[in-house]
Amino acid sequence: MADGLKGFLARLSTDDPETNGPRLWVMFAISLLLVATLNWYAMVREPSVVDVDELTDYINEVVKVEGQLISWVEDPYNSGDDRLDAIIDDGTGVVELRWYRPAELPPIGTNVTVIGDVIEYEGRMWLQALGAGAMNWEQEDIPDAPLLAISDVALDPESYAGEVIQLTGFLSESIAPDVSFNSAYLGDHPSYGNSEHQMHMIMHSSTGEWIESGSKVTVQGILSYQQRDLRWSIHVQGPEILLDRNHPVEIPLLDWAGQSTWMYQAGSTVDVAGVLSIEDTDWWLSGSAGSPLCIIPSDEDIDNGNQWEGLAIQMRGRLVWNTAISSWCLDKGGSTNSELTATSSIDDLLLLLSANPSAALQDSNQRYVVSAYMKYALEPSVEDESAYFTDSPGYTPGWTSIAVTIPGPRSSWLEAGQEIIANVSVAWDDENMRAELLVHEYSEGQKTNPMNLLWSDGATNWGYDKNKIVRINGLATEDNGTWYLSEPGSDKRILLQTVNNCIGLDELHVGTAMTWEGRLRQVEDSNSLTMVYTLNDADVDDNDNDGLSNALESAFGTSSNNEDSDGDGISDRQEYIEQS
Repeated sequence: MADGLKGFLARLSTDDPETNGPRLWVMFAISLLLVATLNWYAMVREPSVVDVDELTDYINEVVKVEGQLISWVEDPYNSGDDRLDAIIDDGTGVVELRWYRPAELPPIGTNVTVIGDVIEYEGRMWLQALGAGAMNWEQEDIPDAPLLAISDVALDPESYAGEVIQLTGFLSESIAPDVSFNSAYLGDHPSYGNSEHQMHMIMHSSTGEWIESGSKVTVQGILSYQQRDLRWSIHVQGPEILLDRNHPVEIPLLDWAGQSTWMYQAGSTVDVAGVLSIEDTDWWLSGSAGSPLCIIPSDEDIDNGNQWEGLAIQMRGRLVWNTAISSWCLDKGGSTNSELTATSSIDDLLLLLSANPSAALQDSNQRYVVSAYMKYALEPSVEDESAYFTDSPGYTPGWTSIAVTIPGPRSSWLEAGQEIIANVSVAWDDENMRAELLVHEYSEGQKTNPMNLLWSDGATNWGYDKNKIVRINGLATEDNGTWYLSEPGSDKRILLQTVNNCIGLDELHVGTAMTWEGRLRQVEDSNSLTMVYTLNDADVDDNDNDGLSNALESAFGTSSNNEDSDGDGISDRQEYIEQS
């Protein structure tokens, strides 16, 4: 047979014209066989296992990465895509897997093998895969996560760093079903005030259902230390949060006198009692104080509307912010209207910006409704003004702030530390090379109490309270037609600009040291070319508006909360004048 093959090949290599035709057909057949063999090899060959830190050498190639699944999120941009983004850590680095038409995922912490194309675009690199075979794992790759109490982690968090653990606790806030990136606290008691420990929890991917504040849940995730916020956090997946449906959830009853605190119940199911009024299709519930609450009725409510109108009733629904009318609403119909939004803490948006700034900046039309605090006071203006939102009303170690642009015109001051509920979008500030929030609408919340200043604090420390409402004890004195507020017994003084009809400068009060309240400003002194402090819109305390300050009423022995303390028909001020 060898001789026959040898002879056949010899005939193909000759120049005999009789063999030209058969020779061409044989060469064509061999080339087809070679191409088919190469295609078959390309299909059945195993991709190379590559370390993450070496992926730059395999751009546009199919590779295999073996590592730990540490995070994932479905439909990251809420665009309806059948896509899942997963983060894989193999010890040499982390890589993002963009998985289209994904299959079932294992728990966080599972050792997995992923296969995909290495994509590089504008300096970013990821793996891209399609279909169910992109991620594989075995049963023994799934970690055994110990079930711990929050107090166990609190005693020694370092011993659980980077490990997969399970925690059982109570949610500090309600979780919306369609928020793909969120954060909350997991406490060991349904009531925040009674909790001994609080574990910060970062949720990746939406839960798919509402989970109420105070719900008892079990979560599994990886414990890590957040250097930016100086705290420990557990990273969990929203769909994997296990809800204990047998645990009763306490529904709060809203207080009409405390509407400024309703923001803390935003997104939660609440009870509220009041008188129902119906005007065409508008439903409103009015209470003993504050603004009426709009009602989004259910179909059953609409059927009973004629019977309920004008009655004092108690309703239960979800408290949401209506951006169209800038008002709180009680959603009883489960509406999906985009104008109805459960507000979230500014922390959630800051966390999203920190974790994936490109995603937050990609859609400039995406709106967020957040609750935050003013970092500095902002004066009235007809123009748009720059300011800062922060995550706490006053300075705390690790507090975080972000630049915002607040629209004009504004006729009143926004105070430092004041609560704000704002409808914002994320934009890029080219001039300052940073992300900022554009405020489209906002609602003012509770203002902080005035700061008490001491003369001994000095000018430098007073600078931290510039433009704020402050209280200073001092003596009003006049010098060449200019009023000053001075420290009794010293030469320290600041300019004093009072309100109209200020009682602190009348004949009864001049010469008496009292506590003055006003806005601390800094202005230029044209004579000395220096900056000096002035207390603007200042006046002394007069709780009962009887023209006699609280300080004089206390010294005189009358009540500062009653214009006629002894009820004899003569005001306290007149009695003071008569006895002076």
